[in-house]
Amino acid sequence: MNKKFLSAILFGALMVSSTGTFVSCKDYDDDIKDLQEQIDKQKTDLSDKVTAIESSIASLQTAQAGLEGKIAEVKDAAEKAALEAQKTAIAAAAEELAGVKAELEAAITKLQTATDEEIQAVKGDITEIEASIAEVNGKINALQAFQATTEETLAALADADTKLAGTLTALDAEVKANKVAIGKNEAAIDAQKKALEAYILSNDEAVAANKTAIEGILVTLGEQQEILDGLKAFDVKETQEAIATIKATLETMSTSLKGLSDQVTAIDNKLEVLSAAIYKGVTHVALVEGNSVEGALDTELKLLSAEAVRTWTFGDKSWAGAIDFTKGERTTFEDKFVIRVSPTDAVVGKDNIKLINSTGADLSDLVVVEDVQKYKGTLTRGISETGLWEVTVKMNPEYKAEDFKAATQAKDENGNYMTSGEANAEPVYIAYAVSLNTTLDAEKGSYSRNVVSEYELKFTEAAQDNVRTLGFTVNATDVKDIHNRSEKSEETNVNTPTEYVWKTAEGTDFSEPIFDSKNEKCNVSAVVKDAEDWRQDKPILSVELKKAITVQLDEATMKAASAFYIVFDKDRAVSSDDSEIRAWEAAEEVTSGIKTVYSVAETKGKAEIVINDNSKDVYGFRVYAINHDGSLVDPDGRAFYVLTGDPADEIGKYNVEKTWTANGKPETKKVAVAADAFGDWFKNVETIGYVESKVDTVAYGSLETEGNSAKAFKIMYAATADAAADAWKELTAADASAVEGIDAANIKFITIDVVDNKVKDYWYDDDKTYSRTLEFKNGRGQVLKTLTVNFKKVLPTFPATFQAKVNQLTADGTLNAFMIPATATVGNPINGTKDLADSFNGLKLGEDSYDEHFIFTFAAASKVNDEVKDLEVSYNAINKYEFTVANKFIDNEKLHAVTVSYNFGEISSKAYGTKDGSDYKVKGGEFKNIIFSCLADINDYKWVTAPVLTYEDSDGTRTSFSNIKSINERDGKYSTTLDQLITTAKDNMIQGLDKATYELWSQVAKGGAIKEGSKNEYFIPSYAKEVTEVKDGDKVTTPAQPAGILFSKGSSKQNPEAIVYSTLIIKAKDYFGHEAVIKISDLEVKKR
Repeated sequence: MNKKFLSAILFGALMVSSTGTFVSCKDYDDDIKDLQEQIDKQKTDLSDKVTAIESSIASLQTAQAGLEGKIAEVKDAAEKAALEAQKTAIAAAAEELAGVKAELEAAITKLQTATDEEIQAVKGDITEIEASIAEVNGKINALQAFQATTEETLAALADADTKLAGTLTALDAEVKANKVAIGKNEAAIDAQKKALEAYILSNDEAVAANKTAIEGILVTLGEQQEILDGLKAFDVKETQEAIATIKATLETMSTSLKGLSDQVTAIDNKLEVLSAAIYKGVTHVALVEGNSVEGALDTELKLLSAEAVRTWTFGDKSWAGAIDFTKGERTTFEDKFVIRVSPTDAVVGKDNIKLINSTGADLSDLVVVEDVQKYKGTLTRGISETGLWEVTVKMNPEYKAEDFKAATQAKDENGNYMTSGEANAEPVYIAYAVSLNTTLDAEKGSYSRNVVSEYELKFTEAAQDNVRTLGFTVNATDVKDIHNRSEKSEETNVNTPTEYVWKTAEGTDFSEPIFDSKNEKCNVSAVVKDAEDWRQDKPILSVELKKAITVQLDEATMKAASAFYIVFDKDRAVSSDDSEIRAWEAAEEVTSGIKTVYSVAETKGKAEIVINDNSKDVYGFRVYAINHDGSLVDPDGRAFYVLTGDPADEIGKYNVEKTWTANGKPETKKVAVAADAFGDWFKNVETIGYVESKVDTVAYGSLETEGNSAKAFKIMYAATADAAADAWKELTAADASAVEGIDAANIKFITIDVVDNKVKDYWYDDDKTYSRTLEFKNGRGQVLKTLTVNFKKVLPTFPATFQAKVNQLTADGTLNAFMIPATATVGNPINGTKDLADSFNGLKLGEDSYDEHFIFTFAAASKVNDEVKDLEVSYNAINKYEFTVANKFIDNEKLHAVTVSYNFGEISSKAYGTKDGSDYKVKGGEFKNIIFSCLADINDYKWVTAPVLTYEDSDGTRTSFSNIKSINERDGKYSTTLDQLITTAKDNMIQGLDKATYELWSQVAKGGAIKEGSKNEYFIPSYAKEVTEVKDGDKVTTPAQPAGILFSKGSSKQNPEAIVYSTLIIKAKDYFGHEAVIKISDLEVKKR
């Protein structure tokens, strides 16, 4: 019998180990270690008991011999059942994990070459795999719960050992020894039973999944209990062998589960890569061409300049940034293009990109991808801004010119470079595409994908055409509007050196300017009077002392020029006593920003100079610029002159707002000017003009005009705020005579107006303040005063003019809309109409005037092609705000949610061009719900003269419909008699009385309710048709009778003891075809 006890111990240890099998793989070794320590402890405790037990072995051997056969039989069954259960559980888990692994590997393999559609299919596979993993995890959790209960079993076994220790010490008889063994095994079995029962109660799903194994265990334990009942001996040696078997089994399990853990880890790694591939990998790439605020997006890249036309240095060699040119060499520079990738949140880096042609050859040895950044420009048309990246490329510094030409220009079949075949033929360029690679987590199991754009990138050999006119602004004023000394000094009238421009004749050599007009190779022309660069009569630009003077190249110059610098125009400091040249030379020493060569690309064509001198004087400067090929943009540069002085006083800053009132009317604020703003100083003004700024223009929307922009507004003035439109004048003057036409006394109010009637309100940004400043200058061009106007568009809110009329709405904002029939066709279901102006103020402005901008939306109130949809009601010229609703929706009870919007039209930049249209609409108002009701439903009916019926009246009693009156508190039109409600004059409100049902019901008392279930049996009401008068000569044989109700005799079995007050109920139709119930009380049925 002791062998069955050993089997119980073995089974308990194995169950602990088997539940540990399904704990997270990384924790398994810790569980094995814990189990081993428990087993070692048991071994030590049992060894200590061996000495005490050996003395009793002899007496037990005799009883043991008779039981060995039965013990051996039961031991084999117990061990087999325990080990088979354990083996089945491990095999099932391994099989499920193997299936998961196979499905994942198949999905990963499929994704390597998958299309976008196939990726979606793989996502579906992953969802199923995740479900499988979730199922396995559920089983793991169940087994973890089983582990917890088994640990309680071990605790119970240890407690049993402790209790038996004292008994073993005092063991001196065979019976006592058997009882000790039986007690110990009974405790073990009880603990196992308790653990299994607790497990069953704690996790029904786990029990269901392992039902067969648990039932087998319980059967085995039952068999052990039967055998333990007859246990007579205890074999210590076999106990030690069992412990060794347990240890070997656990080591085997550890090895197996370590392999499963490695497989799960590998699958997890591949899942991470697969997830990253799906959610971060690029699936599509395209080149982007179009327009942006910053300029055109181009796919023709220019990385090399034309060959230098001469060898020389631009700028003095001692200056910062001086550029050396060597004839025949080219300059390399960067260029950019834009790509769009999908998904929009994909990660793109410069290492992912290659530029390839249709043969797969790439340019990596010749062209370097310098940078890749999210595109931050502002697109103006035709392109989605999501998923856009800007790619910067440049020439490899070690490129070979012939290799680059061979890679970018096409050759014919004879190996000769091809040309377009036109005059001034250009090379035929090879088209390149963007190849974008995504490689993720190579360490865990790599995923790689390549996507390729269209083939539209071309690398041209030369830069943009050279520019031969130098354009720039000074403090935002175009140089063509600033004074230069084209002819003489404006102060001393001393003649100055000639200004030159390039000749424009075809074939002109621009490599170096030749100013000698006697030389047949002379390539420049002298500037003559009235030519663009003859600016002798233009005003000198006024600037503030010690404040930066900003020079900004124009777009045409920046497109081709590579560098520029600024110097004093000392050749034209021509005063007779040399005082001017000395003053300029002194100023040169303290002026920053000059004698420096600026890179156009790095500075974006902008430079600042500051004269750090307190002298108020005239100074001349000259700007030189160079093309990429080393030729000058202007042969002798271009000059501008400034006059330094104190800063001008500011008259004031005025804030003007444009708002919209109810009825969609715009209103622009008029701002009062300070009383002393325009005083005697105005007599010295000779010009009034605007100062350029970054916030003085508005985008021209889709209007095709040069520059696609216009000035945001012009500044207007008038003597009164309510002056007529033609009394408002623009506050500008080009010269002194124009100033004389302005009466300063009339500059009392300031406002703004558009500069072009084509400008739309939505072109102004909703959240932007626009600003323009006027300068009032004297004859020397010095600014005496400035006036600034800030303008902002203020978007309107929902009009406060919209209000429900008194008592039209319930407390929760519900309108009970009683519908009027649209037509009066008898017998046909008709639709109902309602004029919202009858219930709300703000819709109707006058007798024939309406605010046409309200929009009402009634939820689920129309039917289109058998589909119920919302009903939208807005103003129209014929019906105004009267709308029609279909018959089926007029039910007196259903609440339809209401949305009221006000349409201000195309005034919002954010609303324009959205999926909801371009109008700016604001929701509001207290109108929240509507019920479509019928006036017939609220009619109250009474007798004009109540008929009196006498029991068993053989002829019955007849009364006409004119004897029934209707009271309608909502509309007096329908307060009349029933015979009138059936006429067209009353819209046929009640219809079908000839087809109606008529019933008579007894009341509990006069004026009381109908008695339940008490239909009046004394009389039967029915429809009585109209009777036409019949005469026999002059004698009327049949008098005329109008249509009405006939009360015929009913039951005659029992005469009533008193008057029976009754209610007549007529069930007809109303003008919408709905049932109309007409109730008239207190009809008397008297006893005979």
